[in-house]
Amino acid sequence: MEQQQLDEFKAETREIITDLFNDGSDPDALYIIEHHIIHSDFDKLEKIAVEAFKLEFEVSDAEEFEEEGQTFFGFDILSEAKLTPELIDKQQEIIIPLVEKFGGIYDGWGTYFEDPNADEDEYGEDGQFLDDDE
Repeated sequence: MEQQQLDEFKAETREIITDLFNDGSDPDALYIIEHHIIHSDFDKLEKIAVEAFKLEFEVSDAEEFEEEGQTFFGFDILSEAKLTPELIDKQQEIIIPLVEKFGGIYDGWGTYFEDPNADEDEYGEDGQFLDDDE
């Protein structure tokens, strides 16, 4: 990956995080971070998922979709952590080369608004979406 593209990802990461916090999302919450991965070859997509799992990331189930008449497959590489630009940068430094190794497409990352005033955590009593013991 070219340095210019990495710099663009870093700038986008900072913008997303700033916007979330400016909109009132809880800066102290744990966030589910989803890195979106796409490939036209399911077998290669599966190899990316296996390698990500070996690196101790969680992975979602793959989904099939069509875009402009072409079939693609996608899944998310998941983590749960405090939302900081440095963490996202570090994850991208690991994930993007892995995706490129198998000819996949890294389609950015996303997360969800965390309401600091919510009575209940949508992820359960322990506040965790991902199980630590899996």
